Amino acid sequence: MKILDRYISRQFLNVLLFTLIAFVAIFVLVDLIENMDRFIDKHVPYPIVIQYYLDYLPTIFTLVLPVGMLLSSLLSIGQLSRYNEITAMKSTGISLYRVALPLLVIGFCVSLGALAFNESLVPRANRARLDIQRIYLDKIPPSVYYRRSNLTILEGKNRRVTVRLYDGTKQIAHQVSIQTYRSGRLVARIDADKLVWKKDHWELLNGYQRIFTGEREELTHFKKRDDLTFSFLPRDLARIQKKPEEMNYFELRRFIHKMRVAGVDPTKWLVDLQFKLSFPFTNLIIVLLGIPLAASTRRSGPALGFGISLIIVFIYFGMIKITQSLGHDRVWSPFWAAWFSDFFFALVGAALLIRARK
Repeated sequence: MKILDRYISRQFLNVLLFTLIAFVAIFVLVDLIENMDRFIDKHVPYPIVIQYYLDYLPTIFTLVLPVGMLLSSLLSIGQLSRYNEITAMKSTGISLYRVALPLLVIGFCVSLGALAFNESLVPRANRARLDIQRIYLDKIPPSVYYRRSNLTILEGKNRRVTVRLYDGTKQIAHQVSIQTYRSGRLVARIDADKLVWKKDHWELLNGYQRIFTGEREELTHFKKRDDLTFSFLPRDLARIQKKPEEMNYFELRRFIHKMRVAGVDPTKWLVDLQFKLSFPFTNLIIVLLGIPLAASTRRSGPALGFGISLIIVFIYFGMIKITQSLGHDRVWSPFWAAWFSDFFFALVGAALLIRARK
């Protein structure tokens, strides 16, 4: 059986290697054609363009990997079926389940590898790629693109802090408003030009405090105040608008904890956190789905296998986007928004495998 496992695995891996190289090359070529005008108009040096796509390769690889896994399972098993090799195996008492075993093992190993890859190299590469985009394409200098704008932080149940612009390089928040509520009514408001970090505390500069009592308003001007305490630190403000793809699982989980402490609803980031675990296992489920489809189409060729792969992946990724939107809109819980597509297609693949001729 080891010879048979090596034979099936070799066919699968050969097709996978070819498809990954082809899909990555096509992806890069299409993206380069779409962005060529931007690179030329912005006078981006050729070495920077090359570095941009080198940093883009890890993300591209994770996106095309499920397509390559599905196409490899369809073509490798389809070839065995087309040349009656599966029939010969069945005549010796080898079931389709046993034929599929090495591919499922490969799919499981690839899923674990993709999970580790997404947690190690992909976030760093995304940060480097987005830095190039900000500096060379958006023409934002490093001292400026690190700024974060339009932030809202809930400080417990009774206080809300809004920041118009945060400069992470200087640790200064501009146009700050602090609103205090009691029983749903606004009782105090502070508006300041700046909120500056001073070693271990925040200082408000040049602002006004308004205290509302019934129909009366008490207005007080101040140049500096350092008597207010806040739950957030400068690095927390800098991370508020950081994209999930720039963080690995543990960084995103720590970020979510900070948002919870600050009173911010972390639902959107919880959905993205679950997707960091669920998406890599698409590679295993897609193989489980492809094996019975390939075994049931004896006379199918590469063209049909390629077409089936595109249709299935299109439906799969479309469902992922829909459930992700449902999670972001709080219609579904973060867990089901991330894992529903995997569970659904795993059940479909298992049902097709059970119904396939053994």
